[in-house]
Amino acid sequence: MKIGMVMAIRNHPDFAYPLQEVYRDYIDDAVYVESEMGFDNIWVNEHHLSRDQYAPSVFPVLAAIAARTTRARLGTAVCLLPFHNPLRVSEDAATIDIISGGRFDLGVGVGSATREYETFGTPREQAWKRTWEATDLIRRSWEESSFDFDGEFYSYKELSQSTKPVQERVPIWWGGFGPQSVARAARRGFNLIGCASSVYEDTLEEIGRAPSESQVGQVTGIHIAPTRDQAWDEAQHGIHWWMRFHREATGAPAGMTPDGPLMPELPPAEKLRDVEGLTFLPGMPSYVGTPDDVLENLLADCAGRHGRITQLALAFRHAGMRTSEVRNSMKLFSTEVLPHLPR
Repeated sequence: MKIGMVMAIRNHPDFAYPLQEVYRDYIDDAVYVESEMGFDNIWVNEHHLSRDQYAPSVFPVLAAIAARTTRARLGTAVCLLPFHNPLRVSEDAATIDIISGGRFDLGVGVGSATREYETFGTPREQAWKRTWEATDLIRRSWEESSFDFDGEFYSYKELSQSTKPVQERVPIWWGGFGPQSVARAARRGFNLIGCASSVYEDTLEEIGRAPSESQVGQVTGIHIAPTRDQAWDEAQHGIHWWMRFHREATGAPAGMTPDGPLMPELPPAEKLRDVEGLTFLPGMPSYVGTPDDVLENLLADCAGRHGRITQLALAFRHAGMRTSEVRNSMKLFSTEVLPHLPR
C-alpha cells in the first residue's frame, strides 16, 4: 500500500489569510510528508475562479515542490483537461518530470463546475471527447519524435515536442467516477485516482489485464487529535467547506451517509461530528478522530472495504486550519497510524 498526500490549495472564505502564506503552508506540508513521514506520492489538484481562491495552476506548484523534494512521486489529481491546450500540458508535464528527475504522474479529468465551463467557453457536451483526444495527443507527443495529428479538436502537422520527459512512459491516472469513463480509462491503461471501482476491475479482467498491473488511489480526508472532540473542533470548518464547495460549484452530493446525501443541505459545521457514517462521496471517506479511530477505518479500507486500492491519498490540511493543528495531526499519523498500515 502506497501512502500519498493530496492537496487542494485554497483559503476558507470565512477564515482567509494572505495567499502567499497559504501556498507556503501547503508546499511546506508537501516537503514535510516526504522528508519526515516517508510518503510515496504528493498530489495537487485544480479549480478555477472560485471564491475560496482554489489553486488554478498545478504545474508551478509542482515545480516548487519538485525543487525541494528528492524521492516522492509528484502528480496532478487532477488536471482538468477541457480547459487546457494539451500541447501546453505536454510541455509543462515534461518539464516537471525533468525537474523532479522522473517523478511525475499525470492525473486527468473533465471537471464538473458549470462556471468553469462557461467562463472558458468549453461546451460541456464536448468535455469527454476533448479529454480523450487530448490524452492521445499528450502521450504521442512524449513518445514519438514527429507525427501528424488530425483530431476533431486538435490538429498538428509534423509535430515534434522536443522537451521529452525523463521517464520512458509517464503514468497517466484517470480521476472520474462515471462507469463509461472508468471503463475507458482501464482499456487505455490508465490508473485510477479518487476511489475504487468495480467497473474498473471488471474491465481489466475483460481485456485480460492483471489488476496488479494497475494502481487505484483512494482520496481520503483525515484529521487526528488526542480526542475526537478536539479533532472535530480543529477540522470541522474545513471539512464542512470541502463538502459545501463541491455542492455549490459542481453539484456533487458531497457530504453523505450510507443512506445517501445529507439533504436538503449540510448541517452546520459543528454538527458534522454527529452524523453517523459521514463520507465526502461514496468510496471517498473523511475520518476525523483519535489515532485509533482513524487507524481502524484505514485498515478496513486497505483490506478492500470499498474495493481494491493500492494507495491512500490523504488530505491533511483543510481550508482554514492552522499549521500547528495540521502538524500535530501528521505527527500522530506518523507515530500511531502509519506503522500499522500495510506497506
